[in-house]
Amino acid sequence: MLPECKHGRLRRWFAVVFLALSPLSIPAPAAADDLVNTEVTFKNGPVTLQGTVIAPTATGRRWPGLVLIAGAGARGRDSYRPEAEAFARAGTVVLIYDKRAGYSRATSSFSDLADDAVAGVRLLHARPDVQPSKVGVWGHSEGGWVAPLAATRSAAVNFVVVAGASALPADRTQLWSNRTYLTHAGVKQALQAPIGVNLSRMLVSAGLFGDAGNAPLTALEKVGRPLLAVFAEYDRSTPPGESMRLFRQALTRGGNSHYTLRLIRGADHNMRRSVTGFEEPAGAGFALGYLETITHWVAGLSDGAPAAASDPPPAQMLTSEPVRPLAWYEAVGVHLTLMAVMLTAFAGFLVSGLLPNKLRRSPTPIRRLAALTALGGLVAVLATPAYLFWIIATGATGVDGTVLGRPPLWLLLQALTISVIVTGVALAIRRRGSGGGARLALLMAGGVVFVPWAAYWGLLTM
Repeated sequence: MLPECKHGRLRRWFAVVFLALSPLSIPAPAAADDLVNTEVTFKNGPVTLQGTVIAPTATGRRWPGLVLIAGAGARGRDSYRPEAEAFARAGTVVLIYDKRAGYSRATSSFSDLADDAVAGVRLLHARPDVQPSKVGVWGHSEGGWVAPLAATRSAAVNFVVVAGASALPADRTQLWSNRTYLTHAGVKQALQAPIGVNLSRMLVSAGLFGDAGNAPLTALEKVGRPLLAVFAEYDRSTPPGESMRLFRQALTRGGNSHYTLRLIRGADHNMRRSVTGFEEPAGAGFALGYLETITHWVAGLSDGAPAAASDPPPAQMLTSEPVRPLAWYEAVGVHLTLMAVMLTAFAGFLVSGLLPNKLRRSPTPIRRLAALTALGGLVAVLATPAYLFWIIATGATGVDGTVLGRPPLWLLLQALTISVIVTGVALAIRRRGSGGGARLALLMAGGVVFVPWAAYWGLLTM
C-alpha cells in the first residue's frame, strides 16, 4: 500500500467511525401488521454485515432495542424473524442480520461473532426511536455463548437474553447431544462413543470443531448486567438441567444479583411446542410462555433491574461428560497413516489387477478371496468415515431407528467388516505355498492393519 498523508488517515478514520455508528439505512414499506422494516448495512471493522431493523410503528417515543444473535450455521436474518416480529409487536426495536461472510461452524470464533453483535448494538444506539440505556442482545443456542461474551466486550450492552443456551463448552455440549439422540434412537451404549464421540474428539484436537476453547462460565461471571436465560424442558441439543444450575452458580459467583432463569415447559431446543423434544410437529408454534416471558422481562427493565430469581432445573436423560484428550493411538496423524496404508493396499490391489501379474496364475479360489477382501476393505474404509462425518453434520438427529441396537447402515458396515476379515483369514490360509508375490503381500498387510482400525471404530463391537 502507498503511504497516506496525516489528513488522509484522519479522513479514513472518521469514515470508519461514521460507518460503524451510522448505518446505511433504506426505509422499507411498512409490513402488513404495521411493523416498520428497515434494511441496514453496518460494519465490524473490515466486516460488512447486512440486516433488517424491525420496529413498532413510529409514535415519537423511544423503545428498548434488541440485537438477535443466531444459532449455529450460516443462517440468514429471516431465521429468527418470527421472534423478532413478536418482540417488535411487544414494543422493542429489533435487529436481525445475516451471519458474516465466510462464517464456518468449524472455524469461526465466538469472539468475532460477539464483536459483530456489538456492532449491531451500536447501530441501535444511533437510532432516534431507541432508548440508548435499554439496548441488549438476545442469543439462541450458539448465540447463547456469544451474547454473554458480547456483554463483556462493551458497556453499550445494557442487558442479555439467552434461549436454549449451554453453560458447557461447545464440544462437550455437542457430544452430549449426540449421545442423547443416539440413546433415543436405541443405539447400544458400547457403540455410542465410536459412532458419536471419537471422530469429534479428533476434530477438536485438530482445531476443526468450532470454538471449543470458549469458556462460557468465565464470560457469565463477568456479566454484571441484568440477564434473562430461558431453558427448554425438552432441550436435546444443549443440556438444560446442568446449564441452569451452572448459570446460577456462575452469575452468583460473579456477583450478579439481577439474573432471571426460567424453564419453559413443553418446549424443544427451538422453543417450539413439543412433547419429547426429539421431533417438532409440523407447524408447531412457540411453546406457551416463551415469548411472554421475554417481552414482559424486557418491558420490566423500565422499572429497574430485577432481583435474582430461578426456576428449578429440569431432569436430563443423560449427564454430560468431559471431552477426553486423545490417546497416542487416537492421534489424527496415526489414523491418517492407517487410512493411507489400507487405501493403498486395497485400492492398489484392485488397480494393479488390470496389469499382468503372478496372481493370475494362482488358483481361482485365491483370486476370488483376494478380490473380495480388497473390494470389501475398500468400501468399509471409505464408507465408515463418511457415515461418521454424516453423524457430526446432522448432530446424530438423522438416526431414527436401530436393528439389534445398531443403526441399519452401521449394521451393514459391521457385516461387511466381518466378511472382509473372514475372507482375509481364508486367503491367508490358502495362500501358504501358493506365492502371489508383492501384490498379495501388500493386500495382506492392509488386512492386518484393518482389524485394529475396525475394532477402534466399533465395527467389531457386538
